[in-house]
Amino acid sequence: MKRLVPLMVVLLFSSSCTSLWGGKEKEKKVSLPPPPVAKKPGKEERAEGYYQIGVAYLELGEIPLALNYLFKAKKLTPDDPKIYNAIGLAFIRRGNLDEAEEYLKKALSLKPNFSEAWLNMGILYEEKGNLKKARECYEKALSNPLYLTPEVAYYRLALLDIKEGNLEGAKRELVLAVRNNPDYVPAYIELAKLLEREGKLEKAKEIYYRLVELYPKVQEPYCALGRIYLKEGNRKEAEKFLRKCIQIKPNSPLAAKARLELGEME
Repeated sequence: MKRLVPLMVVLLFSSSCTSLWGGKEKEKKVSLPPPPVAKKPGKEERAEGYYQIGVAYLELGEIPLALNYLFKAKKLTPDDPKIYNAIGLAFIRRGNLDEAEEYLKKALSLKPNFSEAWLNMGILYEEKGNLKKARECYEKALSNPLYLTPEVAYYRLALLDIKEGNLEGAKRELVLAVRNNPDYVPAYIELAKLLEREGKLEKAKEIYYRLVELYPKVQEPYCALGRIYLKEGNRKEAEKFLRKCIQIKPNSPLAAKARLELGEME
């Protein structure tokens, strides 16, 4: 029994560097996963990238750059209707209406219920002076229950009604526009203008003041309030709102209009 203790000590000590069977424990090797292989974007991904860049340039008003990228996108995915729609809109903004019509028709042949393309086709026909066909296009855009921005089509229909002298019809369309999108500023402004035409200046001012409160960086309500106060003979308030209009965006057409009003006042 006396020899048992030293033996146990030896066993315990040796177990720290050897296994119970006398061999050294093998070190466990951790295998790392292989590095990911970079995948080249496919045609669809590249086309979508070109499309997004083209649309961004279109929103900036850089039409040649927009068309450059949109045509690259079309070359990669020639059956994508949204690309033809964007090209059509670019040509409308450039004033090339025949080319615009060609691309919008292609978009609609690929996707007959494409509301955005119907809207742009309506704008095109308005530019050509064909108000009847423009109305048909806007109504076609609204016939799609999945149309994401129906307020724009209602607004365009209201503008047609105003051109044709149907002010009550225009009011109905504008109310539908703001019902579908309570934040759609152009419809509120046009509605206020109609109230001005009817001599309901206080109601018009209510709308403009509400817009100033909610959207302080939008110029039009300031210019409109300046115009109304000028009609009412309140030069102090007129000057205040006209100067605010200029301050927001000094180089805009509305700012130029406000400067003319101020010049006449002086």
